[in-house]
Amino acid sequence: MKIIYKILAFAGLFLTLVPAWLCYSGAMTEQSMKTWVFAGTIIWFIGATPLLGKKKESI
Repeated sequence: MKIIYKILAFAGLFLTLVPAWLCYSGAMTEQSMKTWVFAGTIIWFIGATPLLGKKKESI
């Protein structure tokens, strides 16, 4: 299950970075870039949050 979360996290990062670069280069409109970056952010949070783990309580 951990590998699935890693794939989601990297896919989310990909969807956050690539559309911004495509918009900067003129290959994508600003509105579609915002949509893809928003989707990538949501996917990244879904994938990265379980990977953070819980801190162990010290007694």
